[in-house]
Amino acid sequence: MIKGLLIVNAFLNTEAVTATYDALLLGAKRAGLEMNRSVNADYFVDMADGKVKCSSPKVSEQLSEAGFILFWNKDVFLGRALEREGHRLFNSAASIEYCDNKALTFEKLEGVVRTPKTFKIPMTFETVGYTSFEFETFLGDNLGYPYVIKECYGSYGGQVYLAGSRTQAHDILKHIEGKECIAQEFIDTSRGRDIRAYVVGDRVVASMVRSNANDFRSNIANGGSAGRHEITKEQEKMAVTAVHKLGLDFAGVDILFGADDEPVLCEVNSNAQFRGLKEATGTDITDALFDYIKNTSCINISDTL
Repeated sequence: MIKGLLIVNAFLNTEAVTATYDALLLGAKRAGLEMNRSVNADYFVDMADGKVKCSSPKVSEQLSEAGFILFWNKDVFLGRALEREGHRLFNSAASIEYCDNKALTFEKLEGVVRTPKTFKIPMTFETVGYTSFEFETFLGDNLGYPYVIKECYGSYGGQVYLAGSRTQAHDILKHIEGKECIAQEFIDTSRGRDIRAYVVGDRVVASMVRSNANDFRSNIANGGSAGRHEITKEQEKMAVTAVHKLGLDFAGVDILFGADDEPVLCEVNSNAQFRGLKEATGTDITDALFDYIKNTSCINISDTL
């Protein structure tokens, strides 16, 4: 039996997140994989030699026996250290980092797929904030109002804001208090509506359309609803292309509806929750995920029996 390791964040324990971890463990079992769960706080990177030190002999044994690591975590510093020691991570540390920082996502996807017009907002310091908003005139003139301001790090749409005027933009930037952020063209044809396509390897295994009549964001966490979606060839090509360019094995890709429903990439999520997708489509993406892991050539099955 192939042995694996699921490494999750030690400090993120909401009901939705723990349900995802349980679903992954069940999916591995259905696929005939023995996968143990551990947390990033079980491992420490020794800054003297860059080696990973484990918190207990049991953790050390599980790590040494692991033929693969499902790195459901954004602790990329730990991820890089594990990769240096020869472990295969799904997803890789670099690809998780590209997705975790929205500015890096769009930098990597420049010229690859259609995205909203996007500018990196000038950097400041969280202890300083913005002492002048003269730069915002450029954003308003080039993006028009309303436009979207996104913190580079965020989840569930909670760090995404719509600036309807210069005054609102200034208020949002004051609220952000110097966090790294980007400004984006608002795709009005997709107001409160988008597609979540879940890619594993070279295909979309399930997709849903999300909608929210009361918010410009479609996220289910913000009160949106979801239904099954038949992915088009153009939408699937965009999703798979973005995933491959970012070096991901799997991801949730959010696609906006542009003019005439032309797909416009919104963002890519390396550790996307999938319970809502299963409820909307009936598809459990863990089956495709673990089939992909088993069929990936870098896993030496003979070493894990």
